[in-house]
Amino acid sequence: MQFFSFFPEIKNKPVGIKLLILTLLVAIFLVLSTAFGVVLAIPIFGFGIFRDMTALNDLSDPRTIAILKYFQVVNQIGVFILPALFYAQLENRDVSGYLRLRGGIKINYLIISVFIIAASIPAINWLVEANEQMRLPESLSGVEQWMRESEDRAKALTDSFLNVNTVGGLVINLIIIALLAAVGEEFLFRGVILRIFNDWSQNVHLSVILSAILFSAIHFQFYGFFPRLFLGIMFGYIFLWTGAWVTVILHFLFNGLTVVAYYLYNTGVIEMDIDTIGTSTNTIVLIGSLVSTIMLLTYLNLLTKKKINE
Repeated sequence: MQFFSFFPEIKNKPVGIKLLILTLLVAIFLVLSTAFGVVLAIPIFGFGIFRDMTALNDLSDPRTIAILKYFQVVNQIGVFILPALFYAQLENRDVSGYLRLRGGIKINYLIISVFIIAASIPAINWLVEANEQMRLPESLSGVEQWMRESEDRAKALTDSFLNVNTVGGLVINLIIIALLAAVGEEFLFRGVILRIFNDWSQNVHLSVILSAILFSAIHFQFYGFFPRLFLGIMFGYIFLWTGAWVTVILHFLFNGLTVVAYYLYNTGVIEMDIDTIGTSTNTIVLIGSLVSTIMLLTYLNLLTKKKINE
């Protein structure tokens, strides 16, 4: 692209410079996408959007939810997708190569990867319950209260987003919560940040863990940190062995199944508590979940014939 000829390639720059450039790109695109999003919102929501944006706490108001979902789309594109694409172009002028988008999708890799995520669900749900029981020392009670309140607000917002009972609402949620989140987060955290950490550490295991920590922390949901960290680690290794498209699909399926389950619950098709799906307190089941997940990951690594440090 001729536009990028004005910018030097950064693939040989120090890691600190790369992180600074990525941070600047996220900040710049956040500002630009928000400004563009506000302007574009006027013909969609009318000039009343400016009044409504000062009172977006009423999650029972359908208009509030519509506005929040709209800006969620703006956020996903501006904070995750565009910075990742722009950075990859600056890195070596080869976006698809840098983000590991070439080569298509091998169905056998995808099937095994789906089994990996399915096998891990009991272990992930156990981590969810354990994480929710986390308590800080009495001296940090104020911090804990803030964390709990933040978590409650995040859950209330998520529940409001998922509270749909029409096919149109289901499709919109699949696009916002599943598709855009999958593309944006995989491109940024696995496609870019994991690569930058590996340039710095020259240790792929450390790079996977650090990128997963950042992936989990950026959600600002403290009582879901460890299950999301575990998920991020699995996505990291699968990304290294299969490329970006498989992890994008896995991420989409993981989020999308929750979206569909809530839709089916809201429409009365199913009656079970969505949050309990896949949950087990049976020690044998939990150990089996963890062991089978590790075994399947190992098998995928052997099948792809990728050395762990590649």
